[in-house]
Amino acid sequence: MRKNCSAISAAIALTFALTACTPNVGDPASGESKKAEQATTGGKKLTLWVFAEPHKRFFEAIKEDFKKKQPEVTVEINLMEGTALADKYLVISKSGGDGAPDLIDIEQSQFPKFIRGDIPFEPLNDYLKSDNLTDVMSKGRQALYTFNDKQYGIEHAATASALYYRKDLFDKAGINVAELHTWDQFTEQAKKLVGDKKYIFPGNSTTKTGGDQTYFELFIKQEGGDIVTNDGQPGFNTPEGQTALKRMYAWKKDGIMDKNYYDGPAYWDQFKKGNYIAAFGPDWWVNLLADNAPELEGKWAAVPMPLGGPKSVPTTVWGGTGLMISKFSKNKELAWEFLKLAQLTPENSVKRFQIVNLFPALLTSVKEKGLHEQSKYTKYFSGQDLGDLYGKLVAVAPNQNQAWWRTLFADAWNKYRFDLEEGKLTPEQFLQKVDDELKQLIKKNETAG
Repeated sequence: MRKNCSAISAAIALTFALTACTPNVGDPASGESKKAEQATTGGKKLTLWVFAEPHKRFFEAIKEDFKKKQPEVTVEINLMEGTALADKYLVISKSGGDGAPDLIDIEQSQFPKFIRGDIPFEPLNDYLKSDNLTDVMSKGRQALYTFNDKQYGIEHAATASALYYRKDLFDKAGINVAELHTWDQFTEQAKKLVGDKKYIFPGNSTTKTGGDQTYFELFIKQEGGDIVTNDGQPGFNTPEGQTALKRMYAWKKDGIMDKNYYDGPAYWDQFKKGNYIAAFGPDWWVNLLADNAPELEGKWAAVPMPLGGPKSVPTTVWGGTGLMISKFSKNKELAWEFLKLAQLTPENSVKRFQIVNLFPALLTSVKEKGLHEQSKYTKYFSGQDLGDLYGKLVAVAPNQNQAWWRTLFADAWNKYRFDLEEGKLTPEQFLQKVDDELKQLIKKNETAG
């Protein structure tokens, strides 16, 4: 087993030129791991747990490629419900590891469950270094699975977010959205298009996570902040947090964003009726829009998100899943070979895109032809090369830092959210109360063990 290497720097050069960098790296099959690829395996078996059916379809395709390299290795892929998968592995990891898989897909919001105490995943730093793959992934995306400078997972998707808008309606009003490079500029022009029950943006329909909490997390990351600081402390009661929250509530006051929340078909009906004419989100949001409002095909366009404060970048990130190697695997080298083939080769990033329709976080893949071909989704956007847009944005994707207590933020937010929505608290007062409440919850949970 390889020893842990020194920390990979979490810094990423933020550039507004929107030019995706493609690192000069070696062959992914080089280095020490190539020896494992050439080794006789003697009929070994790898077990992989996944929670998403599209991911299972992708890994089944990778299994066929892997079989060509390792014909004596059997790969078993088990599909489970997401929370059940994480909880089952948590129990196994606290019980000695018996029954653990070799590889496991962990959704980013579940990862904090595993970073309090002994972390039951294999650090990947040395594997990446040995195969000259340290810098091939978007640093911002890899932060999701990095703790104490150790990387434990490799991200599936960029989830780099853009601004989507009804180009037909903005053009009719004489508004060139592509020339509006700041949120202030966009907001001033967008006011021309609001009216009775007509808004620019929907309210956040993710009410289970605390109404506007999800939007707040998106915007604070765009501003260069996060819920968690780089050293694992609460970090949202800051100028970046205030900028994000004030903008959201100014939008509601001015009719830019709806104060109401809709779920399911009712949400998409608002787009069909023209009550919402813009949105922000990653590629998977585009998929949902095209699938749920097909009659709006040809009316939409996408641009980088406008900039806000001095640390702002033209995107944010929303969601993610990392593939990890279990600490208890008896076949770690083989597991790494499978992980590397699936997550760190440009050709399989294209394969994932074709099967799952998620743009990759692998920087060496962003110019692959298969990521820029026409599809039902590019057709929906009048043939726009969405791959070119996402490829540039993923290079500057902001960090989402992890801490074991991150999920407690929703509890603290929910305690005061209605006071904020009813105008009983200013954004500054609200963030201070949420900060105080979160720190009390952290202390309480630390005491409880």
